[in-house]
Amino acid sequence: MKRMIIAVTAILVLLGQTAFAGEGNTFRLSAGPSLFYDSVNQDAGAGGYLTLGYRVAPSVELEVYGATSNHFEVDNDLTRGDASVSMVTFGARYLSSMGDKSIGYISAGVGVLELEADDVPAGTDDSRSGGVARFGVGVDFPLTPHLGVTCGAGFNRGFGSTDEIILFDLTTALFCTF
Repeated sequence: MKRMIIAVTAILVLLGQTAFAGEGNTFRLSAGPSLFYDSVNQDAGAGGYLTLGYRVAPSVELEVYGATSNHFEVDNDLTRGDASVSMVTFGARYLSSMGDKSIGYISAGVGVLELEADDVPAGTDDSRSGGVARFGVGVDFPLTPHLGVTCGAGFNRGFGSTDEIILFDLTTALFCTF
């Protein structure tokens, strides 16, 4: 998963070098806590997330999103106990002004999701990787030209070998642009 983060970040930098020639703030970095909710087991867990965005047009950003959660109660063929979820997605954000003090956004991305179980039968692998699709909405509140607060909500759906994972998330974070 770490290799994927490095590769996607390198691709963002290479793709965007010629897309912006004096467009202003090009990069956006945000990090903060998240609350994940599993509607199947009706269990919630805390976690954190990090995004790196690269503006390719005035209203479009390419984005790498990474998140991890603490342990959820999971009942599937891998475990009947607690498991944590980590994901990395590559996608885009569409930005729209909501007046002079806030910016709304819609985001979408696809990537890799890893489920890591605590209680597995002896001799079996305790993790599983698969795909994930992520959709989100939110609002950015700039405080200064380079610093602000963002709040959002997302829907994360696993596919492939992690198709039993359906998570909703609420996020809040500080962001900086440069």
